[in-house]
Order: sequence, then C-alpha cells, then structure tokens
Amino acid sequence: MQSSEQKVGSVADTRGKHRISAELKQLEQEARFLEEELAQVDKMEKASAVCMEILITMETRPDPLLPETVGPTSPLWDQWFERPANSSVCRCWIL
Repeated sequence: MQSSEQKVGSVADTRGKHRISAELKQLEQEARFLEEELAQVDKMEKASAVCMEILITMETRPDPLLPETVGPTSPLWDQWFERPANSSVCRCWIL
C-alpha cells in the first residue's frame, strides 16, 4: 500500500513542480518585457516638451477653415452676435 501512495505522491509532486516552474518562467518573461518597456520609456522625450512644440507650431499657422480678414471686420456681422441696441424691440427669449 505504501508503494502505491509513494507513486501517487511522486507523480503529484512532479506535476506541482512543473506548474510552479511554468509560472516562474511566465513571471520572468513578464518582468523582462516590463524592463524592456521601461528602457524604451527612458529613451523617449518628455511629453510636455513635445506638446509645447506642437502647440507653438499650431498657433503660428492660420486655421485653413477660417477665412483670413485683412483690415476691420464687417459691422453687419455684429448684429448676429451682439444684443440689439434697443432691447425693448427684441422679443427673443435667448437675448
């Protein structure tokens, strides 16, 4: 009876060792990937410097969807965006 128990114990023991060994290899591989990723992050520029450079570039270029006006803007457009001078005439709920 003891010999069959020893066989079962040794088979279960090798399966447990194999499982633990596989988990250990997986953890080592994940650690290696994380170390490589950290090395890549260390080599990258700071994001704030890159964002500042993009912001400066974008601010110096005119918006291609907006027309460029040379000189004073048309006062006729103001009637659409400002409150009328005589507010008693206006019955708008928005204004």
